[in-house]
Amino acid sequence: MALRAFLPTDAWVRWLLVPAAAFIALAGNASYLADYWHHLARGRYIIEQGALLDHDIFTYTVADRPFQDVNWLSQVVYYQLHELGGLELVRVVNAFLVALTLVWLIALCRRLSGSLPVALGVGIAVFLGLWDVLTIRPQTFSLLLFVAMMDVLERSKRRPWLLALPPLMMALWPNLHGAFPAGLMLLGCWWLACVLGGSGAPSSGAPRSGAPRWTALASRLAAPTLCVVAAALATLVNPYGWNIYLYVGQTSSLAAARGIDEWLPPAFDQLSGLAFFASLPVIGALVVLAWRKRGVAVLSIYELALMVCFLPLACGSVRMVAWWLLVTAPMVARRIALLWPRTIDRGRAEPNRGAACSVAALLALAALSLPGLERWNPLRALRPADTTMAELDAAQSVLARDLDNGRVFSRFEWGEYLSWAAHPHWKVFMDGRIEIYPDDVWQAYATLTCGQAGWSKVLDDYQVDALLLDADYHRRTGLLQQVEQSHSWQRGQQFGRAVVFTRAQQWAE
Repeated sequence: MALRAFLPTDAWVRWLLVPAAAFIALAGNASYLADYWHHLARGRYIIEQGALLDHDIFTYTVADRPFQDVNWLSQVVYYQLHELGGLELVRVVNAFLVALTLVWLIALCRRLSGSLPVALGVGIAVFLGLWDVLTIRPQTFSLLLFVAMMDVLERSKRRPWLLALPPLMMALWPNLHGAFPAGLMLLGCWWLACVLGGSGAPSSGAPRSGAPRWTALASRLAAPTLCVVAAALATLVNPYGWNIYLYVGQTSSLAAARGIDEWLPPAFDQLSGLAFFASLPVIGALVVLAWRKRGVAVLSIYELALMVCFLPLACGSVRMVAWWLLVTAPMVARRIALLWPRTIDRGRAEPNRGAACSVAALLALAALSLPGLERWNPLRALRPADTTMAELDAAQSVLARDLDNGRVFSRFEWGEYLSWAAHPHWKVFMDGRIEIYPDDVWQAYATLTCGQAGWSKVLDDYQVDALLLDADYHRRTGLLQQVEQSHSWQRGQQFGRAVVFTRAQQWAE
């Protein structure tokens, strides 16, 4: 009996399941990172030069073009971590931040619904819906700050002093990632609910007897208004001031216009798309049922404002689905618990051996996802190793051996890694910073990638010295066949999918 008192309960398993699954999946994910390496390269420059990198140094197509680096602080963090423990440490820290975000969201849903099982179910749904964006990128910091903001605003109803935190968070956010407007939208919805008397208004004490109504309203809104104004002003604490808003808006519009996958509307062939489309009838049904059976308001002012703000964004871009899933999670959890009261936690869960075994297994798998231990992780066999990075390393080593420096063309996802591994000897045609490339460069890249008429002239105009083609991707697009048939290019070695081509000898002469 004494030992039993120290055994974990089912509640332990419910709290641990989603964050542990997220940590295990991400810490052990060795897939090629298409949106990480240029952040790491810029972080290296910032640390080594002691200055922000606000112009291009990695390409020959837009060399020296100015831009605003809204991710500079994330890049510094990534580079420092990489110097301490390599990519493995960066993976572990990123996985921990995602796990922290999810357990924080579950805690918020648990507090609002009173039901840990319901909060767990909602957490699982959100985790799956976020899967497409859960990689090593600055957006991880935005997701964590967004959930933290949701929690702070909810708690501020009972602890008004917490309203000092949103301005501090909004001062940090624009230096980590460009999604900080999502935090301002969240604050704006909360403030509107305060103005209209909906949920979200912090208690400011009872007004004096006989005080005018407008005085009472002003007293009630003083703290929320000060918080929102201070938070908006705090976003200007960045190297670019108010211009950062113009830059973020331009980047979003340009990425959507150019058909970048994550900026396209959600579709049924993506987990995020499936989660989004499934959420619509689920939320609708829960709202109607809670209204009819329990007399709950169809939507509070706060919930309605959130849906009006975030639903159109999610409809227009799969990248915005993340914010929709996060803001709707608490309202879904609350209504499920109201409709099915049996799910609400009652009493203290009893320790049991099954829960102890489950907790031990989750912790063991999490530990085996850490650097140096992953070789013994049984889940490793379920995910084949991605050899892209090793192939690119071998290919760029060959280029460095044959040519001291030069200009290389590759798909922009590979340009990311080359910007890190081959700089400053080799410059790339394009990397993942879509916003800095004008339309003519983007069209030239499309012409090359698809082997369209004029592809060879584009390479000549930009004086490209080498090609690093993807044997699978560029064969599908048609470029590989065009290059193989050209007398201007000589095929070199192939490393997995990475095929090296250099200018033919007669061209060099």
